[in-house]
Amino acid sequence: MKRTVFRETYSTRGYDFRVLKLLIGLVAFFLLGCNAVSKKGATSDSPASQEHGTVVVPALVRTEGKVVRTNLKLNFVVLDFGFKRLPQVGQQLGIFRLGKKIGQVRVSGPAWETYTVADIVDGDEIWIGDQARLK
Repeated sequence: MKRTVFRETYSTRGYDFRVLKLLIGLVAFFLLGCNAVSKKGATSDSPASQEHGTVVVPALVRTEGKVVRTNLKLNFVVLDFGFKRLPQVGQQLGIFRLGKKIGQVRVSGPAWETYTVADIVDGDEIWIGDQARLK
């Protein structure tokens, strides 16, 4: 059997297509697998309905940010939330330094990428590096 340039090109393209299809399938499997939970072992009581217990919230779901800019004259701060989700406009966040609450802000927007702007509701001295968390 004679090999030609066209046969090699065709088989190489077919191989690339199969590999690409396999990679897409694996990514889809992992993305859907994270959301699919089997009902076999689930009980009727959800963790939120139990009286005694702790609900653990994954770090990516928590709303925690860091103060990156302050403007005390105009009464606002800029918050950076990194990979965590941004809070909604109107949501109030507590400002903490070394574990102690020192102020409170209300998200006013605008928001871009991982940053958002919040108006200072309470607190005289909010510094760069302070933590912002849901109150």
